[in-house]
Amino acid sequence: MSATVQPSPPTAASPLHRQRLTRVVQAVGRRPADVPRRPWESLLVFVLFTAAYTWFGYWLVVQQHVVGFETLDRLNRALMIWHNDPAKLSALGFDYPPLATLLVSPLTIVPALARSLVIVPLASALFAAFTMVVLNTMLRRAGVVAALRVPVLVALGANPLLALYAAGGARHIIWLCFVVTALGALFAWYVTADVRFVMIAGLAYSVAALAGYSSLLWFLVSAVLVGAVLARMGADGTEVEGTTIGFAAPTVYVIALWTVFNLVLLGNPISWITSASDASTALTETFTFVELARRTGELVLFGAPIAIVVLPALLFAGLARANTFALWLGVLLAVAVLSPGFAVVLGLSDSPMAMRNALPVLLLATVGAIWLARSSGSSATLVSALLVVGLLLSVPWTFQAMKTYRYQSLESTFAAALSTGQSQEGARTLDDQVVGVVDEQAMAAFLRDNVERPGSILTDNAQTYAVMLFTGQPDLFFDRVDESDGPWQEAAADPVEHVDYLLLSTGGGDLLSERYPEAARGEDPVLNAVYRTERYTLVSVPPGFRPAAPADTEAP
Repeated sequence: MSATVQPSPPTAASPLHRQRLTRVVQAVGRRPADVPRRPWESLLVFVLFTAAYTWFGYWLVVQQHVVGFETLDRLNRALMIWHNDPAKLSALGFDYPPLATLLVSPLTIVPALARSLVIVPLASALFAAFTMVVLNTMLRRAGVVAALRVPVLVALGANPLLALYAAGGARHIIWLCFVVTALGALFAWYVTADVRFVMIAGLAYSVAALAGYSSLLWFLVSAVLVGAVLARMGADGTEVEGTTIGFAAPTVYVIALWTVFNLVLLGNPISWITSASDASTALTETFTFVELARRTGELVLFGAPIAIVVLPALLFAGLARANTFALWLGVLLAVAVLSPGFAVVLGLSDSPMAMRNALPVLLLATVGAIWLARSSGSSATLVSALLVVGLLLSVPWTFQAMKTYRYQSLESTFAAALSTGQSQEGARTLDDQVVGVVDEQAMAAFLRDNVERPGSILTDNAQTYAVMLFTGQPDLFFDRVDESDGPWQEAAADPVEHVDYLLLSTGGGDLLSERYPEAARGEDPVLNAVYRTERYTLVSVPPGFRPAAPADTEAP
C-alpha cells in the first residue's frame, strides 16, 4: 500500500476486536485519508464529455452516415425487448455479451427516438464520459493540479480512435468503461488501504465481464494483484484469502450464471465463448511469429504510441524502485499489448489485429502514466505535462494511420469524413464494406407508411435488423425472435398462412433469401416486388401461394 497514507485513528473497539485487527493491513471500520469528494466537478466532467461526444456523434452518424451495422443490430435487439410482439428479454440473444445490449436498452423505450440515429452516439457517449470522470478522479488522487488535469482529459478525449468509438455507439466503450472503473477503484485502494474499493472493483469487473468478455483477462491479472499486494504488505492468510474472494466473487458468480444459461438454453455451456460475434475458428489470415510481432508493434505504434514509453517506465519503476502498483500496471498494459497476438494463436477472434484493439492499450497506458506522475513526487507536474504532450502528438499521428491501417472497421471512412466534410453514404471501407444506411431508411419509411397489421412481414432479423430498427415498430415483423426458429421456419415454408409480405435482403446469409432467391432479386413471377432498394426487396404473398419444394427434397 502507499506509504503516504495516514489513516485516521480507529474508533473505540473491544480488546478482542482490536486484537483481531492487529495483523490487518487494510482500513477496516474506519475512514482513511483520501482526496476530498468533489461531486460537482465529476458531474461537470460527465456532462461536458457526454455533450461533446453526442454533438460530434450526431455530425458523424446522422449527417456523415458513418455508423457500424453491429451497433444498429444491438439497438434493434434493445428495441425488441420493449416493443416486439411478444416483447421479451430473449431478444438479447447470445451473439453479443448481454450487457452490451441491455445497458443501452433504455434508449429505445420511446420508438420515435429508437428509429432515429440520434440515439446511436448516446449509446457510447455516456460510457465514454463516465470513463473520463474516473480518470479525472485518478488524476486528483495522483496530486495532478487542475491546470494539467483538464489538458490530459481533453487531449485523451480528442484522440481520433477514442473519438470514433466514443461517438459512434460502439459496444467496446461500454466494457472498457467498467474496466477503467475497476482499475480506478484498485488505484484508490492502493492509495488509501480502504478495503471497500476492492469490493467496488470486483463489482465493476462483474459488469465488465458481461459487457465484453475480453475484460476477463484484466480481471484475472487484477485478482493476482490484490493477493500479491496484500501478501507483500504482510497480511496474514485470512485477510489475503478473504479480500481476494470478496473481489473475485461477483465476476465468478455472473460468469457461472451465464454459463448455466448457455447450457440450459443452447445445450453448450461455453457457447458464450465459441459462438460470440467476435469468435472465430478459422482466421482469415495466417501469421508467422515475425509477422505477428510486427503487426502487434504496428497496432501499438499507430493506435497507442504513448504505451511505448509508459510500459518500460512502469516496469522500471516496479522492479528498480519496488513500486508494486507500477509493476502490476505494467503487467496489465503488457497483457493489453499481447492479447491480440494471443487471440491469433488461439483462434479466438476473426479480427485480432483490428485497430480498435489499441483502445485498451491507450486507456491503460494513460492510467499507467497517471500512476507514474503520482510516484514521481516533486516531478509529478513534469510527468503530467509530458503525458499531455504525448497525447497531443498522438492525435495527428493516429489520425493519419487510420487512413491506411490494414486491419480496421470504419476508421478510414471516419478519417475521410473529417478530412472532406462530406457524407460517406455509399463509400467503401478498406475491407470493401459499404457504408451508409439510406437503403435501410428508405425501406423502413415505406413500411411505416404502407403496412399496419402486426406480424404481417416475414423476415430474417439477423440480416434485416437495421430496417426493423428504423421502422420503430418491430411488432410489424414475424421474425426469428418472436416464437423461435421452429415456427419461423414453418412460416417460411408456407408464408401465405402467416403473413402478407416477405422482406428479403440481397446480401448473403439471409435464410429467407436463400429459400426465395428469385424473389430477393425481384425476378419471381408470383412473389411480386412491392418496393426495392439496392440491399432489400419487399414482396407480397398472393392468396393461394404455394412455394416450390426445395431442390434437395424433390423426387428423383
